[in-house]
Amino acid sequence: ADRLHNMRTLHFVQDVERRKRIARETMEIYAPLAERIGMDAMKTELQTLAFAQLDPEAYDTIHARLNFLRGRGADVIEEVRAELVRACTEHAVPIDEVTGREKSAYSIWEKMQRRNVQFEQLSDIMAFRVVVPTREACYAALGAVHAAFPVIAGRFKDYISTPKGNGYRSLHNGATLREPLNQKIEVQIRTPDMHAVAEN
Repeated sequence: ADRLHNMRTLHFVQDVERRKRIARETMEIYAPLAERIGMDAMKTELQTLAFAQLDPEAYDTIHARLNFLRGRGADVIEEVRAELVRACTEHAVPIDEVTGREKSAYSIWEKMQRRNVQFEQLSDIMAFRVVVPTREACYAALGAVHAAFPVIAGRFKDYISTPKGNGYRSLHNGATLREPLNQKIEVQIRTPDMHAVAEN
């Protein structure tokens, strides 16, 4: 918490090298530590603040592109959220919650570096989460998503039947929004219990 407060006020530090040193330390020690103990929101904010200091040019570029997408698609997130609710309802899949969000600037940049791809090639700048009551409903919701959107080949991951080493369970899939948006999205499907583990 102390480090997060320091990062939020780091722009007041005059010495550029000192700012970079603190940001680097945050990226290498504090953000991974927050992730390891399950504090995802804190990890994301620490990474975002550190990224803005360490590579301001890349940070500004990604921010500008996200703003452009936002402007072009007005309220794409709400539109897609409503479409996911409609698809699940149509297929009689019970829903607890459907949410959508933009990925953070740092996680977008990190993915671009790791996969060696351009911003436009990323399929998960927007991510949606469908929370359903049971494990069986997760697979039914997956069918509803497949019926509603063209899926991206090779993007399906079943972390329910094969959980990650840290206990994370969820279904992940990539899909493409229909014309005129053509935007690629990621959809995660899980139960409230799986969600609680993932978030906390």
